[in-house]
Amino acid sequence: MADSNADAEQHTTSLAVWDLASPLVISRPAKMKVGAKCSAGCQLTDHEVEIHDQSGARIARAGLSSGPWPGTSGLYWAELEFPAPALAGTHTWSVTCAHGNASSPFTFITVQPPEHSLTIRVREKGTQAPLPDVEVRLGVYRASSDQRGFAKIELPKGSYSLSVWKVGYENFSTALDVTDTMTVDVEIQPEPEPEQKYWM
Repeated sequence: MADSNADAEQHTTSLAVWDLASPLVISRPAKMKVGAKCSAGCQLTDHEVEIHDQSGARIARAGLSSGPWPGTSGLYWAELEFPAPALAGTHTWSVTCAHGNASSPFTFITVQPPEHSLTIRVREKGTQAPLPDVEVRLGVYRASSDQRGFAKIELPKGSYSLSVWKVGYENFSTALDVTDTMTVDVEIQPEPEPEQKYWM
């Protein structure tokens, strides 16, 4: 049974955003998923969700799915494609759904097109063993090392702060100037074992 607009306004609709890459490259097409769930359990198939920019202008819209997202109860979803803003920086846009008059902000970062490819090779200090699943951060850019200890980031030239982190290892950070395609070797030290306290 369809809800009237008056009924729908009494419902609370929660919105979710996921699968949005970060950062986005200015002016290039981007995609993200938007989900909507009604507190009253309404079927939201074909209800529209929209993306609005900071001025309120509609950037994209799509109808929600025929069924809920797998593993959820009542989270209807859609994938929306939109052009990233032409200006680099931090942007706060919003997603909306007329059902329940729902609106939710989301924030993302846009950057200049990449000019160079940076490869970070991460090894354990001492053993020289390659380290997989290491989190690598270079300013707003993120990557994770593969089984051979390599992480790759494409980015514009500039000065960055490189941070490398893995559970069980000491944090590593250094300043880095990227002027060309390059490879950087990083060695990280296992954290020392905590001292054992003995009680008499």
